[in-house]
Amino acid sequence: MKKCFIIVSFLFLNFCAAQNQQSEIFQKIASTLKDFKVNTSPVPEDQLTHEIRKLREIKGGFNINEAILFKIGEDLSKGDLTQVDAEKLDHYFKVGQGKTDLDNAVVWIYRDLFSVSEIRKLIKFYRSSAGQKLSEKFPIIMLESLKSAEEIMKNLKKSE
Repeated sequence: MKKCFIIVSFLFLNFCAAQNQQSEIFQKIASTLKDFKVNTSPVPEDQLTHEIRKLREIKGGFNINEAILFKIGEDLSKGDLTQVDAEKLDHYFKVGQGKTDLDNAVVWIYRDLFSVSEIRKLIKFYRSSAGQKLSEKFPIIMLESLKSAEEIMKNLKKSE
C-alpha cells in the first residue's frame, strides 16, 4: 500500500509539474506574441541570412508562404474574397512586395532565435531522411492532432 501511495504521489507530482510547464510555455508564447513587432526591413546579406534561406529551401513542406496562398484560395472559395481581390493578393504574396516583406519578416524571426551554428544543425537534420519525412508529414500531424482533439471534445460533450 505504501509503495502504491508513493507511486501515485510521484505520478501526481509529475502530472502537476507537466501542467505547470505547459502553463508556463503558453504564458511565454502569449507574452512573446504580445510584445512581437513585425520587422519587414531588409535583412543583412550575411552568413546567417544565407543559412536561414538555405534551411527554408531545404526544409520544404508547408511553409508560411504556401499557407498564405492556401488561405487566399480558401477565402475565395468561401466568398470572403472576390476573384479580383484574390488575384491581387495572390500576385502580392507570390512575386510582389508582400513576398519580400514576408520573407524578410521570417528571416528576422529566425535571426532572433537561432545562431549560424544552430541553423546549420537544422539544415543537417532536414537533409536527412527523417528531417524530410518530418517536413512532409508535419502539416498532416498537426491537422490530425487538432481533429483528434476536436473529436475527443465532442465525445466529452456527448457523455455529459
